[in-house]
Amino acid sequence: MTITSTDNPLAGRVPRRAAQVRPAKAQAFEVKENQFLQITDMNGKQVACVIMFNLHDFDEMLSTSETRSANNALMLRRDDGIYSNRRERLYTVIQDSVGRHDMLMPACNARRYVDDYGLEDHRNCHDNFLNALRERGYEIDPDRLPDPINFFMHVAFKGRGELDIREPLSRRNDHVLLKAHIDTLAVVSACPQDQNAMNGFDPTDILVRVYA
Repeated sequence: MTITSTDNPLAGRVPRRAAQVRPAKAQAFEVKENQFLQITDMNGKQVACVIMFNLHDFDEMLSTSETRSANNALMLRRDDGIYSNRRERLYTVIQDSVGRHDMLMPACNARRYVDDYGLEDHRNCHDNFLNALRERGYEIDPDRLPDPINFFMHVAFKGRGELDIREPLSRRNDHVLLKAHIDTLAVVSACPQDQNAMNGFDPTDILVRVYA
């Protein structure tokens, strides 16, 4: 997908924070109203699982179901909104160099690796989210984490509706750029899944920048 260059939303803006997120963990980012969140796949074929909260009211959080409903679409497109459980617009997709992301799959968790692969204590996005929140001083009940948007994740559909996880279409330095409409806390996990094609069987880093 080609990004047009007629309008550069980052002109005159500087990154107030930048971080390279390893697959073994997640990081939390405060993104204020009218700031931009840029998520970049540094090496290609790497999923960035992202959850979001209202920075001032953690009872309001990302809702992938409200996002699908509000956009009348299963996948995010440029200019689509990202919505909360109160159907408030949290972000708008400003740029997208891939055009294929997932809003159906939950975050991987420890139980999934046991059930699907017989692996104990495998790193997972659910625990990554909780650890990142705790590192920033936020305590969230594990059962209250919202389902993520899985940027760059490629989920196809088989004939009877079965989900088919494929390698991401993203290549080196592909990215999405989101504009915040309220003060938010965004938590980004570089998915550590290495047992299927989700990250091309080789999880790598995600680069996150917040532009003021």
